[in-house]
Amino acid sequence: MEKRVALLALVLMVIGVCSPVAIAIPPMGPPRASLHEGQSALGLEYGYSEMDLQTFGSVIEKQFISGVLQTTATSYTSFEIKDLQSNMFWGRLDVGTWENWDMFVRIGLSDAQDDISSVNADGSLSDQYKDYKGDNGFGWGFGTRATFYQEGDTTWGGLIQVTWSNPDSSDVIIESEPSFTGEVEMDYWEVQIAIGPTVELDNCRLYGGPFLHFINGDLNLNGSYDPTGVIDLITQDTSHEIREESQVGGYAGAQWYLNENSSLFTELQFTSDAWGFGIGTTWKF
Repeated sequence: MEKRVALLALVLMVIGVCSPVAIAIPPMGPPRASLHEGQSALGLEYGYSEMDLQTFGSVIEKQFISGVLQTTATSYTSFEIKDLQSNMFWGRLDVGTWENWDMFVRIGLSDAQDDISSVNADGSLSDQYKDYKGDNGFGWGFGTRATFYQEGDTTWGGLIQVTWSNPDSSDVIIESEPSFTGEVEMDYWEVQIAIGPTVELDNCRLYGGPFLHFINGDLNLNGSYDPTGVIDLITQDTSHEIREESQVGGYAGAQWYLNENSSLFTELQFTSDAWGFGIGTTWKF
């Protein structure tokens, strides 16, 4: 048991040191092993979150006159994304690897929608790219949970999960530039690390605790517009990295036993820049 706890702690340290950081919210479930060695389970999950993100990167702008390239300029900009809304639908397979340790993989779909604002050098907002609505795109993830200590009806444990989301690309417009047409694509990795207690009651578990949340990803925006005057076409090719500062949050949830082999959970999560909730069900076999 001590060796397994030490190994999980090492994994936590490696992820914490190597991962760029930030905020988004897939469901987590109880911070403890949920299966015995040799057991398996199937799960279905839904999560909703709203989060703030910042991106940093370059914009390559090209100007054309009568279809002939005249100038190319590269500048460095940042974007602000406030209250990015996301719906996530996951199927999950859990496997009990040891008595107090299990692992899981998940696969599913996620969407995203919001407006994206470019930020001036003085911090004020400039152009607003409106109507970003990335429909359900492919996502997947994996994770592990371990029980550290149990006394009476209270169990202490932790979990780590990593999730990749890639909502479909979406057309965007700029209200101040009616001729602009563009497309945005976004994908990102999320890491969640949680530790805390789980309390057993007659027909349910109550759980929660603090967690860290990290995110790293890419945002690409390509578009063009047709200004009046001598220049008849300007194109933009924007490549940005989603990069945030570390976020600490807290979460709480409950897991109800439907029968000996199935359960239902619901939970809430909060950080200073995001919130979300999740529900799910699991069948052991």
